Amino acid sequence: MSAPMLRVEALRIEAGDKQLCAGLDLEVRRGEFWCVVGRNGAGKSTLLHTLAGLLEPREGQILLDGSDIRSMRLTALARLRGLMAQQQFDAFASTVLETVIAGRYPYQAGPGWESDEDRAVAWQALDAVGLADSAGKDVMKLSGGERQRVALATLLVQNPALLLLDEPTAHQDAAAQLAVMGLVRGMTNKAVIAACHDINLVSRFATHVLVLADGAHWAGPVDSVLVPEVLQRAFDCHFDVLHSERGRLFIPLG
Repeated sequence: MSAPMLRVEALRIEAGDKQLCAGLDLEVRRGEFWCVVGRNGAGKSTLLHTLAGLLEPREGQILLDGSDIRSMRLTALARLRGLMAQQQFDAFASTVLETVIAGRYPYQAGPGWESDEDRAVAWQALDAVGLADSAGKDVMKLSGGERQRVALATLLVQNPALLLLDEPTAHQDAAAQLAVMGLVRGMTNKAVIAACHDINLVSRFATHVLVLADGAHWAGPVDSVLVPEVLQRAFDCHFDVLHSERGRLFIPLG
């Protein structure tokens, strides 16, 4: 078994006086697609920001490729992990292509010094998310779903070993959701952790699941953890499961 790209040891995260998780131990390897699920306010986004090194945990250690993230230089950290936020905020006009090229910053000699290779990588990323035809558009005039796919393309050109995705299918139509999840699932040379609301997308595409609920958590392979008993405790409602050729379909029963 390969060494973990991410190792989390005895992690405790709080928001104000609320404990989101405690005693969290986690190992994430290349080729694994972890999805984090839980009710609104369970701490999914906070966890991703903590794993990215943007928030300090109350307790515990986060190791990236064997090194404590708190001791890493920012450029080295940017090459190892990347975070796609749940919402994108643009302060000024920029083309889609220019926005995506900005993701190459950790590899550039200076601001605005993009190379032919940077531009080629950006075009490949836009093609991967289905937006090559929108390269010249202003990001401030895109739909929410298009802007989220631009953010994913920007992360692709950053090319970190660990991708942290906060609701990557937000604002997407059904076809785009499937395309995005399929793209992420196919990144077998990356380690991926995504916060997701759609349990059925998680069931279909994830390899592993972390379920958060009122300070408790369950983590492991998707077939072992994504079960009605765990989901009932996490979401405070019953679930029925239908089995088909495409996998399991979870139906909340209230």
